[in-house]
Amino acid sequence: MTTDTADTESKSRETARSIRDPRVVGRGLLLVGAPFLLAVVLWFHPSAGDEPFAALSPVVDTWFLVHALLLPLFGLLGIGLYVLLSEYRGTVATVGRVGVAVYLVCYLAFEAIAGIATAVLIRESGDLAADQREGVAAVVDVVLTEPIDGVAGLLAVVGTVGNLVAVLAIAVLLRRSGAPLVPVVLLAGSPIGLVAHGATPGATIGILAFCFGVAWLEFGWRLTD
Repeated sequence: MTTDTADTESKSRETARSIRDPRVVGRGLLLVGAPFLLAVVLWFHPSAGDEPFAALSPVVDTWFLVHALLLPLFGLLGIGLYVLLSEYRGTVATVGRVGVAVYLVCYLAFEAIAGIATAVLIRESGDLAADQREGVAAVVDVVLTEPIDGVAGLLAVVGTVGNLVAVLAIAVLLRRSGAPLVPVVLLAGSPIGLVAHGATPGATIGILAFCFGVAWLEFGWRLTD
């Protein structure tokens, strides 16, 4: 009994030291902190509705600020996925890395077009004549409501698929390594959050689920394994 207690205390001290390790802290900030901030920002995402130009004109400054923050945070989400794959080799890991690359290229392009570019268009249209504003409104509405014609929607779909592929690869590799099922399943919150992007609170809930799953894996399973 005494030996078991000593072993437990020793393991607890080792875990505490590991948590204070700067590398562990940095990894935690990237893998947990960045998605948490992403979830918070998504909570304040204005709804574009069926007529985006009309809906967003009164809140264009908020729209711009939210997307200016989302752009780097979505990028950090992709980097986090790459870090989760970094210790693995083989076909599944390679497929996952390709998924990360597709996600980063396509989804960040979507975010730049659908978020930043539309905000600039709406802002600058304020000084235009009525007929010119109608032209800008038509462009904004197409970008945000037409999945194919708007191009941005197609980029979002491809980027989300890339994210899904990366998460599935990570899930397979983690389960092969003995990771518990529940936090691995929670990683699905990442692609779910992307699908629900712009629909509060769905996007926030999805990313928070991913965040909780990663935290469980990083500070629960890995440190105590």
